[in-house]
Amino acid sequence: MAAAGDGAVRRSFGVDLGDIDPYGGIGSPDGDRAPTKVIYVGVPGATVRVAAGRLVVDSPDGVALLSVPAGHVRGLALCGPVGLSAGARNWALRGDVDVVFASWRGQYLGHLAGAGTRRVERLRALLGASDDPGRAVTFGRAVVTAKLSKQAVLLHRSRRQERHDQVDAAILGIIRSIDSVAGATSRDEIMGAEGAAARAYFAALGALLPAPLRFATRSRRPPLDVINSALSFGYTLLLGEAVTALTAAGLDPAIGLLHTPADRRPSLALDLIEEFRPYVVDQVVLHLARTGRLGLEHGSEETDRAGVLLNREGRAVLIDAYEQRMATVTRSALPGFTGSIRRHLHRQAQRLAAWVERDVPWDGLEWR
Repeated sequence: MAAAGDGAVRRSFGVDLGDIDPYGGIGSPDGDRAPTKVIYVGVPGATVRVAAGRLVVDSPDGVALLSVPAGHVRGLALCGPVGLSAGARNWALRGDVDVVFASWRGQYLGHLAGAGTRRVERLRALLGASDDPGRAVTFGRAVVTAKLSKQAVLLHRSRRQERHDQVDAAILGIIRSIDSVAGATSRDEIMGAEGAAARAYFAALGALLPAPLRFATRSRRPPLDVINSALSFGYTLLLGEAVTALTAAGLDPAIGLLHTPADRRPSLALDLIEEFRPYVVDQVVLHLARTGRLGLEHGSEETDRAGVLLNREGRAVLIDAYEQRMATVTRSALPGFTGSIRRHLHRQAQRLAAWVERDVPWDGLEWR
């Protein structure tokens, strides 16, 4: 799996620049030209260094893949076996430039942060947004509306003749829930509407599966069948990437807006992945089941309690399909932005940072 994963990271990141600044990388309207770029590096064997005032990314054979003014860089995200020179490390620490380290699959490993005030300012802004009921509800409405819209699209695209009535009823129920979310005035009202939609959605999704794999309701702790186990495993993969994306954008993944902060729970990462659950994981699992690549043979019953876990082969099948999906390039999900779905996850984290710091409007991806 390593080779396939490395290739997926190269397709998803390679060497890439992400704009943090909502004004297109030119600074704020009052003329402040604060650093606005996060550099993403996912080429195995690449090295990041600083020379003559420029940040340079070299390929394994010494070819410069990227060279930008070091003063324009706000953060680095290094995925997989990517080197960081001692000079670049010292430059990052002195300049208050965050360096995030992730696995080749994008799972968060840790980060390097200087002693500057920029992260503290962002933390204060995020805490302020989380504690402000009005702002939290505004963001929550946008997040859940985006998620429910993608659920409806997936059901519409995937429905089969013999299941039309059930799927169409679920879509109508989701649309009604979207209307309820639009009028919600609290987190509890938003989550209540989302829960009602989820019951209809997962019942319809289960009905679209091959007969041996069908389920009537979502089960999580523990998952009671192969498909629910695959969904949970896929959401876990996605959650790890969201932690990386948020950390790279300078936000604390634990301080949620829709999902309230809780011990040992990356609540803001849970917020970020909501719209990506149906867009990535649900679509992948449904496709694998329908094409026969994921079946009953990929589940193992737990010996000490009720529940079904994916076995090693099942995890390998899901990881491979997940990587292919995350590496898929899309051009219409965000206006003026083209990139892999993985880059869209990071872009949404960057847009969330802009919303937290400057109250720039945040909305979901368009998937038709």
